[in-house]
Amino acid sequence: MLQSLIAILTTSALFYMLIGVVLGLIFGAIPGLTATLAVVLLIPITYTMDATAGMATLIGAYVGGISGGFVSAIMLNMPGTPASVATCFDGFPLAQQGKAGKALGVGIASSLVGSVIGWLCLIVLAPVLSNIALSFGAFEYCAALLFGFTAVITLGGKSPIKGLICALLGLTLSLVGYDAIGGMSRATYGTAFLMGGIAYMPALIGLFVVSEIFSQIENIHERYVVPKQEIKDIFMSRKELKESFPNFIRSSLIGVAIGILPGIGGTFANFVCYDQAKKASKDPDSFGKGNIQGVVAAEAGNKGTIGGALIPFVSLGIPGDMVTAALLGGLMIKGITPGPLFATEQPETLYAIYNSVLVASLLVGAIMLLVGIRVFPLALRIPKHILLPVVLIMALVGTYNMNFSVNEVWIAVVMGVIGFLMGKLQMPKTPMIITMILGRSFEVYFRTAMTYSGGSFVPFLTRPYALLFVVITIVTIAAPCIQKLRKAKKAAA
Repeated sequence: MLQSLIAILTTSALFYMLIGVVLGLIFGAIPGLTATLAVVLLIPITYTMDATAGMATLIGAYVGGISGGFVSAIMLNMPGTPASVATCFDGFPLAQQGKAGKALGVGIASSLVGSVIGWLCLIVLAPVLSNIALSFGAFEYCAALLFGFTAVITLGGKSPIKGLICALLGLTLSLVGYDAIGGMSRATYGTAFLMGGIAYMPALIGLFVVSEIFSQIENIHERYVVPKQEIKDIFMSRKELKESFPNFIRSSLIGVAIGILPGIGGTFANFVCYDQAKKASKDPDSFGKGNIQGVVAAEAGNKGTIGGALIPFVSLGIPGDMVTAALLGGLMIKGITPGPLFATEQPETLYAIYNSVLVASLLVGAIMLLVGIRVFPLALRIPKHILLPVVLIMALVGTYNMNFSVNEVWIAVVMGVIGFLMGKLQMPKTPMIITMILGRSFEVYFRTAMTYSGGSFVPFLTRPYALLFVVITIVTIAAPCIQKLRKAKKAAA
């Protein structure tokens, strides 16, 4: 692990990570351009890099994208990312009081603490979960993937039915191409380039980048008005640090715990941590009026989810959110699949992920303190009619350069249209892309399990870890249904 850290710090990987961090911060700071977009845009660029430099770049964009969201939340009362919604509650009132510098400084400190605690949990918990997963067979993997699917379906959107429809659509698209076991072609319609299946990277770029650009075009002439205010008094006092210490730890750990659960993510952690900080405060009435503890809780919590989301990603190969789904795609195009054997088969890449989270977090803190706190708010002034065409060209050129295929560009465009329509219908994209990426693996594990058992489902109930995932899956599906029934009963009463 030390060698990997030295490699990142002494090679071109650090330079590429810096690019990823800066791009992530810019995309995070501008409402509508999220961390997911930053990561997806950079994947084609990392195609020719080695695994260490590639992951360093993508992790840098991930950390930077999640971190940049608090800039517009504080300055405009508009979160740059969904994970910074609760930051608006106290960040913007502080800015209105002439304390934008203090609010931004608290956001930087909280982001750094949350990221570091998430990193510590990642390097401690991921090996434990990987060791457990080494005993997994086809039944356990199948049950684990099923849990990941259902978690994203039930928690990734407001409507579980819409989530289910999108997940089934993703599974359907994953079946296009040759049969991984039988070798027969499926739904290719005589088209040669579909024999290998629908390439998930163009699909990913289309769903999350191209579709978002189409959506933003509707208000392309909108400009954000950034208030002119002197950025000063950015550092927290010793008293503020002491008072914030329990909040730092509590919010970061809550963020890690929530990040581990597939489909929930930083937005939920943002609200939960804010709520818990308010309940623990001696002056809860001051929340929403410019209490720095609200900013601490919101930002430490959503950064803790970074380390948390990477735990099932590296140990089980299950992405918990849109960004880790994009990271999975970035690894798979290099022929690397995270999972229980990740540490033995690709230790350099695994340690690169570990160390990249730490180094990227430190870079974010340094960049924001030195220049970003004054410069990045200016990014909000870039007109959309200039920014959006540049992003679109980058996305399509990057798609072409991965395999020099015009067909993949068309896949990105078609998926962009589909993603745009899904946005209009309020259909969640996360279930679709996750099931599309992991659909083939699920099919192979399921068919292998059925072959071993002679078509019997009994081993799912007799093998301990498989049974555990089955139980968790049932609870995941049942919990929202029970909650809705309770709400309906209360409404009727």
